[in-house]
Amino acid sequence: MYLRPFGSFAAFALSAVIMGGLCSYSDTAFAAGEKDKEALKLHDQAMDEDYLAVEFDKAEKKLKDALKKCGDDGCSPKVLGKLHVALGTVYGGSSKLDKAKEEFIEALKADPSATLIESLTTPELTKAFEEAKKQAKPSKPPSKPPPSSEDGGEDGGDKPGGDLEHTPIAEQAVNTPVPVFIEVGEDVTVAKATLRYKPFGASKWISLEMQRVGKGWGAEIPCADVTTTGDIKYYIVVTDDGGEQLKAGSQKDPYRVPIKRDLEGDEPSLPGKKPPKQCKAKEDCPPGLPGCEKKDDQEKRGEKGWGATCEADQECQAGLICQNGQCEEGKREGGDNGPEPAGKGKKNIIGIGGQLDLMLINSAENVCSGDNDTYYCFYPGGTDRFFGDPISAQGTNGIQGGFAPAGGRVFASYDRELAKIGSGTFGAGLRFGIAFGGHPSSDQAPPNALHPEMVNFPPIHGELRAWYSFMGSQFEQGQIRPFGFLGVGLAKVSAAVPVTVCDKLLKNGEDPIDPSDDSCPGSTPAVSRDLDAYQIAGLNFVSLGAGATYAFTPNFGVTAEIKAMFMLTTFAVVIAPSVGPVFAF
Repeated sequence: MYLRPFGSFAAFALSAVIMGGLCSYSDTAFAAGEKDKEALKLHDQAMDEDYLAVEFDKAEKKLKDALKKCGDDGCSPKVLGKLHVALGTVYGGSSKLDKAKEEFIEALKADPSATLIESLTTPELTKAFEEAKKQAKPSKPPSKPPPSSEDGGEDGGDKPGGDLEHTPIAEQAVNTPVPVFIEVGEDVTVAKATLRYKPFGASKWISLEMQRVGKGWGAEIPCADVTTTGDIKYYIVVTDDGGEQLKAGSQKDPYRVPIKRDLEGDEPSLPGKKPPKQCKAKEDCPPGLPGCEKKDDQEKRGEKGWGATCEADQECQAGLICQNGQCEEGKREGGDNGPEPAGKGKKNIIGIGGQLDLMLINSAENVCSGDNDTYYCFYPGGTDRFFGDPISAQGTNGIQGGFAPAGGRVFASYDRELAKIGSGTFGAGLRFGIAFGGHPSSDQAPPNALHPEMVNFPPIHGELRAWYSFMGSQFEQGQIRPFGFLGVGLAKVSAAVPVTVCDKLLKNGEDPIDPSDDSCPGSTPAVSRDLDAYQIAGLNFVSLGAGATYAFTPNFGVTAEIKAMFMLTTFAVVIAPSVGPVFAF
């Protein structure tokens, strides 16, 4: 009667012992080793940096150091298997296949589920690994630990987490842009979407602004970062209009896209877009590195994919053009490439400026007699014109030549870069402004004036010009860009010099001339008057000059120039320096 309860108790105790043992084993098998993180760091440095740089000795040393850190039980079986596989891969790159096989055997003993690194596999390594499978006997029972955060879930864990749902493409071919697309819920007002990615073997993350595509946001990782087989890692950051950030994946737990020599399925693409075209390799790969092929021909077009920022068509892949600052599908008139685009800087420049006028005065006689259409005389300090009758007297009514201030002008400007020519760029622009200074305003024209419209012409300045920037785009941040220009325009310029005349006519209210007054030579009674003689030139001009632009930022700079204005039809030469801020877009 008492054996049955005892038998049940014994069975229960035995089961507890067995389950306790299994739990203890499970905890040991599945828990991450204490040295896993340090060992994996050395592993990544060896394979992502040294191996890809074909520095096999350095890679071998780092992997052996990692195994020493692990010791007997410092690392999990999964990490031990990964380290031995990596070391075998390095030996394979050095053509040491016997040693590679030995490492594969150790890898399978530590972790029977260990596999080769797909992106770095060669037929020789595959053969060595298959032979190792036949000889390997696990040193520990098989285990299946959860994916390490260092591996980003690539060993069978759940896909990367985050605030947003995202489905990556299954794979992409080498030297082909990688399309990335995400849809964001209607409850989120997106201000900006950014793709952060790291090419295989790279040590730094790269940012790429995503563009609106259909109901979501998309971008293409350019060819320049898809030059070898291996995984490209990425995550997406979406910023809403309130500045809050939502993520799909993260830097520690990114999405991964395998880059292969040949695709097994359909070519991936952004919604509503054609699959991106494969680019030619930009340069030869190091010899012996798997996934690299020699390319003899260089692609004239760039490697930027759809949605990438650009300044010129050549930066984009074949079949894309640079439009509205980004690579888009389309063709230029006159062919796929269209006319050769301008430089890398900004194409449109607007500005404001101030100009100082210096006129070259001509020597002349009888300037205040009213029979010379180039000169007009005024009483100093006012707007009264001189309409007297100067006598011919030595040392009067004449001026000496030389430069004289002729006022100035303020203006607004617009310039557009049109094309690249040689090492520089060609463009056109216009100026429009208001002149100040010059001769006083007067409604009266002398009875014998030949060109009375010169007096009444409004003080405006208009100019149309063509220019050439000698060292590339006229506006590029941090660069001084000299340029030359040729223009035509509409303007009037006037400058004054003092002159003395002997006038035989009296002004209203003047006393009669005293015959004994000897201030004027000769026998004819006259009174000496000090006047300002204005030389007036225009109304058209041809300009020739040079200048330079310096851009402090991508959008703000300053332009200074000096030009010669050849005034027509009333001829004069005006030297005009100018300076002012400019804004580019």
